[in-house]
Amino acid sequence: MKLTPKTETLRVKVLIEISTEHHHSLLKRASEASPVYFRLKNAVKTESDTILIPCDAAETEMLLQVAKHFCPDAVPAIEAAIKEPKPA
Repeated sequence: MKLTPKTETLRVKVLIEISTEHHHSLLKRASEASPVYFRLKNAVKTESDTILIPCDAAETEMLLQVAKHFCPDAVPAIEAAIKEPKPA
């Protein structure tokens, strides 16, 4: 059995695209000490007036939980992004 060093494991990135309204709602409710807050704060606004949030799998799950509690309208977009992860 060959063990793969942690640095060589495949990391999954998720690119979440949400509306500016959902982004604002999530940002207001995320704790400033949370990795989710960092991701939301450093998200990128697109030309089509949406927000792109690159996350790893753990951050995506945290963002999904925040959305379920505080911005349920953002949940479908986050779940759709989870289904289409990108290898890092």
